[in-house]
Amino acid sequence: MQKETVNEARFSLVISGEQLAVEDIEQGLGLKATRLIRRGEVLNRLPLIEAAEDEWLYAVPLTAHHGTDAGLNVLLSLLVEKDAVLNGLKAKYQVALRLYVQSDYAQMGYSLMPETLAKIVATGLPLDVSSLSWGEVKM
Repeated sequence: MQKETVNEARFSLVISGEQLAVEDIEQGLGLKATRLIRRGEVLNRLPLIEAAEDEWLYAVPLTAHHGTDAGLNVLLSLLVEKDAVLNGLKAKYQVALRLYVQSDYAQMGYSLMPETLAKIVATGLPLDVSSLSWGEVKM
């Protein structure tokens, strides 16, 4: 049996919209952005892609392949506690969770355990899932 290899995986809270009030977001959530993208910022050069709006991200790297990552569960627990803050942010901006997995191998994935899924549901936020693989499938 081949061991699953993931080059990068992360779970993020993403807040996007026009003229984000970054200080208010960070004070309300008690989190400092790990990445801040401003409208017009170049995201890709070939082809040229610019950010259509501001985006505030707080990301935690995922190290456990089976949804038991401590950082992920700490973030989700915090978000569940910050329900009122999230509702206020949802009234002004788009707010979502994002699971991103990237690998050089054709077959990859990340499992979310029922307890983690229950916390995601409790946040009331949508979950976007994206993956990137440069690998080949051999049959």
